Amino acid sequence: MTSESGAPHRSADTVLDTLLQQVRDLLETVFAGPQEVAGEVVRRRRAVQAAGAVFGPADLAGIKPAVVRWLTGHPEADGLGFLAAPGLLPDRERHIQWWQRSAAGFVPMRLNLDPTCVDVYDYFEMDWYAAARDHSARAVFGPYVDYSAAESYICTFTVPVVDGADFLGVAGTDLRMSELEPRLLGLLRRAGHDAVLVGAERRVVAANTSRWLVGSRLPRVPQARDGEFLATGEVGLDSGWVLGLAGPE
Repeated sequence: MTSESGAPHRSADTVLDTLLQQVRDLLETVFAGPQEVAGEVVRRRRAVQAAGAVFGPADLAGIKPAVVRWLTGHPEADGLGFLAAPGLLPDRERHIQWWQRSAAGFVPMRLNLDPTCVDVYDYFEMDWYAAARDHSARAVFGPYVDYSAAESYICTFTVPVVDGADFLGVAGTDLRMSELEPRLLGLLRRAGHDAVLVGAERRVVAANTSRWLVGSRLPRVPQARDGEFLATGEVGLDSGWVLGLAGPE
């Protein structure tokens, strides 16, 4: 058993409740970046419409100062930005305003958005985009290797961007697992039990023991008292994450 807990006498259920809230608090700080971008997109669109003009790519590009400000304050993030819904802009169906961290500063992400090309980055088909469009839900996707953009091991956090009844698109951020995992591990080490955090695709996001390898896929979602886990709980916040506390092997 891997335990660095200062309170091993507490029940698994009590420890689980505390850890779940701590993980939620951490996720809320990550979601704050995309939420800030979402607010900026809505504000700029309303201002353009109030002036009787047509909202276009140049107006959308004005979100860059807010993006750069948040990325500067969150070095664990690889990128942050916005992906437009069809109909938001008058002259294009797909459009991305996303800035990536690089040695030269923050640079625009360049992806092929031409639907006639075999290598099109069709974000309309992504699970996190569907969650925002169809369910007005936030999402956490990963961990995964992002070959199309950041080319690193990341988790993507997204939020829907809406203005009244209008779905405008999705705002999101990519966090490197090399930065996110240690923060999660710092929480799990307080468990007093073997602990594992599992994503929506049953992939291990973090664990305080070598019993589970980060990125590996579990055969099933952890269930309490199934012979392995003493207590399990959903993190919520539309993350799809489940936290499990297990007894010794």
